[in-house]
This record gives sequence, C-alpha cells and structure tokens, in this order.
Amino acid sequence: MKLGLAILLAGLTSAAVAEEPTHWINEVELGLVVTSGNTDEQNLKLRAESEGDFASFRHHVHVDNLRSSKNGEVTAQKVYAFYQADYKLNEVFSVFGRIAYDDDRFSGFDYQTDVTAGYSRLIFDTETMKLTGDAGIGMRMTELDNGFKDEEGIVRLAGKYVWEVSENATFQQLLSTEIGSDSTISRSDSSIKATINGSLSMKLAVTVKHNSLVPVGRENTDTETSVTLVYGF
Repeated sequence: MKLGLAILLAGLTSAAVAEEPTHWINEVELGLVVTSGNTDEQNLKLRAESEGDFASFRHHVHVDNLRSSKNGEVTAQKVYAFYQADYKLNEVFSVFGRIAYDDDRFSGFDYQTDVTAGYSRLIFDTETMKLTGDAGIGMRMTELDNGFKDEEGIVRLAGKYVWEVSENATFQQLLSTEIGSDSTISRSDSSIKATINGSLSMKLAVTVKHNSLVPVGRENTDTETSVTLVYGF
C-alpha cells in the first residue's frame, strides 16, 4: 500500500511540472502563540503556506513551526508539515495524494507521519462561501521517544470551509480526522484574517489537536491560540 501511495503522489506532483499555474497564493506568518496541553508556554510561531491551482491539478504545501527557549534551554519545539496534490477529474471531483509529518518534542512521540490517497469533492461554491471534503485511506507510521515503532492503516476524512466575510476579512475552518486501528487523530483549525493594507494582514487562529492514544503522562488534547502577521505574495 505504501508503495502504491508513493507512486500516486509522485505522479500527481510530476503532472504539475508540465503545467502553468492559473492561480498561486503564497503566505508567511509570524507571531505569538499561547499553548496549553503538553506545552504551557508563550512561543514564537512561523508558518508558511503555498497553494497553486493549475488547469488539471492543485497543490498545497503547509509548514508550521513552533519553538520556545528559556534560559538557553528549549522548552517547546513542534513541526507540522504536509503536502497534498489533487488531480481534477472534473469541476467537482478530484483524486488526491497526501503526505504529512508531525514532530512534537514534548509529546512523547519522536515523530508521526502518514501517507493517504482518496477522493476530494467540491460540495458548494458561491460568491462568498466554499466547502470541500476529502475521504481517503492510507498508512500512519509512529515512533515513540523510547524507539518503539508502529504502523497502522487509517481512514482520513477532512473538510475545508472558507467564508469571505467582507472585502477585507476571511473566515476559514479546517476539520480532519484520521481513524486508525490503534488511535484516532483529529484536528480543528479555525481562523479569521483581516487585511491591514496591500499584502499585509492580521490573523487570529485557534488550533486543536486530539490524539486518542498518547504515552503515559501526556495530554490527549493540545490547543494553540495565535495572533500573527501574514505577508502574502
């Protein structure tokens, strides 16, 4: 299964190389985060996003980095990144390949990574609102701090809702759950972004991650509340 998913993702990625993008958005965020759960600190957050829309292909790259140090010692360090490639079957349906990597030094996990593939559907698209949904299957690979490794099959369900509240404000809600034979990981990312001027915006976001199975002494739920400046280009 892993080999088949890797081949699909590579094929979708190579398809983009041969096309010129019709729409491309890049954003970089920097700001302050207050976290609760496995980490209770004030931290600096750096986030980068790239979305490209081609004639028959879409891609989405996401990198989220959180790091804090106190008295020369690192007290929080998180990296979450994913890449998703969609091949459009028509205006409503597409097939996707996705790979994600999650590394939280203070969670008890050394890392967790997953590879999934499936179908994506445009549920509705109006002048101000848009909703899409994904459904797929894949594999999750996990390694604990003690070196124990595990692999499990997963089912991924996800949705993305975007609402253009006004000319200068956008609300976005991302929901996902990855149901595995051993554990289920769910994420919620709610944000509202307001344009300050030109390419500069301010963004308020609340992110919640819940893992049904965590090492002893760790919290199942982590939350992040962030206020960031966003530069788009």
